[in-house]
Amino acid sequence: MTMSFQNATVGHDPKTPLVTLPSLELKAGGLHVLLGPNGSGKSTLIRSVVGVHPLLEGDVFVRTESHRWRPSDRGWWRDHVALVPSTPPSQVGLTVEEVLELSGDASLAAKRHPRLKAWLPMRFSHLSDGQAQQVMVARAMLQSSHWVVLDEPTAFLDVEGQRQLWDMLTDHVTSGGSAVMATHDLLGVTRWLDRANATLRESSSLHFLSNGRLEPLELHATLVELEAKFAL
Repeated sequence: MTMSFQNATVGHDPKTPLVTLPSLELKAGGLHVLLGPNGSGKSTLIRSVVGVHPLLEGDVFVRTESHRWRPSDRGWWRDHVALVPSTPPSQVGLTVEEVLELSGDASLAAKRHPRLKAWLPMRFSHLSDGQAQQVMVARAMLQSSHWVVLDEPTAFLDVEGQRQLWDMLTDHVTSGGSAVMATHDLLGVTRWLDRANATLRESSSLHFLSNGRLEPLELHATLVELEAKFAL
């Protein structure tokens, strides 16, 4: 199911929009990475994808050959487009198993991501930030086997936590899912690009958001090249 934006304007004030997207298509089965400096509108765009922040103008939808769904189709959208915020919730008294069960079968999540199995009986609030974020990503994948939308999911993770989260995303898209992700983790992006096979690259995309426009980048961009974009 392809995700598309048409004549979409993202922001808080129509007089000063953050991003304008005349046309953008994100292919199903890919990982679509959004880079950009702080304040460029990445998080607002991500929230617009899931309908938390309405577009100022235009349209966002997921389509098949026979139908289109929008955030206003709340029941369908909730089951097929799941959000992972940058910071996992705190002060959660539930166990990891109970948190996962809010969106699906916890045993299925543990089967897909074996490291979660040892955490199932633990209180969610006792996990490290990296562990908690992996649980929230796994929960999103239970909620939606299609689109998972992530806002800076590696922001507070250590190196190992970042690596594990990228592995989870790779598993999701190679199993038939799709993902769109705003991130500053340039090293993670380049490592992922180095490992992605030709089929996955064909379905994926890399964009840089700055000064109100979204610029497509080559999927063979190096770390130095990505860093240079932020220096402009």
